Parts: sequence; C-alpha cells; structure tokens
Amino acid sequence: MRPSLRAPLIALSACSTILLAVAVSSPAVAAPSPAAAVSATAHASGTAATDRASVRNAVAKYWTPERMARAIPADGAKPHGSARDQPTPTGPRRSVAPATPTHQPAAAAAAHAGTGIQPATTINASPTVGKVFFHDPGDGLDYVCSGSAVNGSAKNLVSTAGHCVYDADHSKWMTNWQFVPYYDHGDRPYGTWYAAQLTTFQGWTSDGDSDWDVGFVNVWRNDGTRLVDTVGGDGIEFNYPKDLYITILAYPAEDPFDGEWQYYCQNNIYPHGSEQIGFDCLLTGGSSGGPFFDRYNNSTYLGYVDGIVSHGPDDVSYSPYFDTDVMNLYNEVASYTT
Repeated sequence: MRPSLRAPLIALSACSTILLAVAVSSPAVAAPSPAAAVSATAHASGTAATDRASVRNAVAKYWTPERMARAIPADGAKPHGSARDQPTPTGPRRSVAPATPTHQPAAAAAAHAGTGIQPATTINASPTVGKVFFHDPGDGLDYVCSGSAVNGSAKNLVSTAGHCVYDADHSKWMTNWQFVPYYDHGDRPYGTWYAAQLTTFQGWTSDGDSDWDVGFVNVWRNDGTRLVDTVGGDGIEFNYPKDLYITILAYPAEDPFDGEWQYYCQNNIYPHGSEQIGFDCLLTGGSSGGPFFDRYNNSTYLGYVDGIVSHGPDDVSYSPYFDTDVMNLYNEVASYTT
C-alpha cells in the first residue's frame, strides 16, 4: 500500500475583520511499510509476566484437555486487495536447508489423505508439523491453527499464518500461544512448546491484508532443549516458481475433519493474483498456518516451506507468495535466542 501523504490545513485568524485560511506545509511523515516486521513479547492471559517459567506455567495451566478440545478453528484471512506494487519474484531464489533433529524421531505414522486430492502415494506425518492453540483477547475465544518447526540459527522457530498470531480486526496479539508438534488425538509425543515472541508483517497488523498473512513464533526451550533439536526443522525458500508440486500437512478441524490428526494433500500450486499462490485441496478451518511443502521427503519427514495456508474457500488454499519480503521477515527472527 503506498503511504498516504497528507499535509494538515490550519485556519489562522488575522487582525481586524479579515479571516485568512492558510495552508501550512509540514514535513510529510511516511506511513510504516507493510513489509516491516512487527513483533510482540508473548504472554499468558491475565498476567504481565513474560519470563519462560511464568509463561510456561500459566499457559500450561490454562490449556486443560477440555479447553483444548473446545477450541475452534481460527477464521482464515479475508481475501483483500493487494497492498504491494512491486513485481514478483523480488529477487534471486534463496533457501535455508532443513535440519535433522539431534535424536532421530521414531518412525512417523501415515497421515490421512485429504478428500480433495487422492494421490497414489502414502505420505508420512511429520514431527515438525503441529497443532497451534491460542486465546484471542479481541473476542475472548480459544482457537486452533496449524504450524511447522522451521530451521534457523536459534533452532526455535515456528511458521504459521499472521491471523494465528494477531487479530487484525480487534488490534490484539494472541495470548496463551502453544505449539504441539505431532499432536495425535490428545497425545503430545514431542511435548508442548510455548511462545516467547510473536512476529508478523505491518501489512497484516495495520490492514488485515491477506497478501501479508504470514507469522513466525519463537518458542521457549523445554528443559534446556530447543525445538528443532527435538523434532527437526523444515527448510524454507523464497522467490521460487509459482507452479511447484506441493504437499500440505495440517490439522483441519471442521467437517469432514476433526482436527485430531494430520491430513495431507498434494498438487501443483498456481499464481493467484500477483502476490499469492493457490492450491486445490479440501482442507477446512484449523489448517491455517499449515505448511506448503516443496520437496517433502517421506523418509526424513522434512521439506521446504514455500507458503502457508492463509484462506480459502474450503476446497482451495491460498498463501502469500514467499518473496524477498518474507525472507527479510524470517531473517528478523531466525536468530532470536530464547
């Protein structure tokens, strides 16, 4: 979105009976760029504490099994006019390689097939993919999304959708944010990981523009161990072609799904406008933030994140195109140590 530059009009009164309207020129202040990173320290509802022990204890106490079962799928981003005016791709291809965990996870079980696409292959669920739970102080409700652990120097990063970290309608950061990798009908074989920092684009926080519906979350260590060392970390790529063959893994939670296990689809992506990519597959609410995987490896359970589920309809998933702006956002947070 181009900055709106407006000079104030100030009415001044002169001596005698003459009134003069004088246009006073003042230095224009540019609006923040929609590509700017916006971050907030994560915290639990009802407390201002932000240290690891306090957040972990408060969030763990909040998310009882009953509350987790009642959490509802977060609404996808609303389709919105593009805020960007630069061509894409916006630079050369760049990528970060996946990272295997320090201890190889146990053999992964097969994920269920999505009902929109029925591939001949069987896809293994990934320990890097998990279910996200959070509270929205804007409307007072509890929600679920999806996300994936992404490699970076700090080994603590989760990729998800912008609307899974920030409520643009009510201008509120989400609270009680937790990530459960490989969530399986209530089981948490790789533990629960609690947010330390939430980050998204200014274009999402200011305008709720789906072109900018990308979020990253740095999570606290668990007993001194980092997330990527535990489950592995997916690679991530930027400025790649818009016609790749993609695998989506996520936790759809609306009919005909129940959000209790990973579902997948495979298909080619295609351009959607100038700043998004589309993918034909039936994955309902709850899939928001699930990774668009390029080169998903069915043996290592790792791939390259090329997008995230942002909005639908249910039989189509759209993602912001991962260009240089997304790379810059990633670089802002990949080394944030917790």
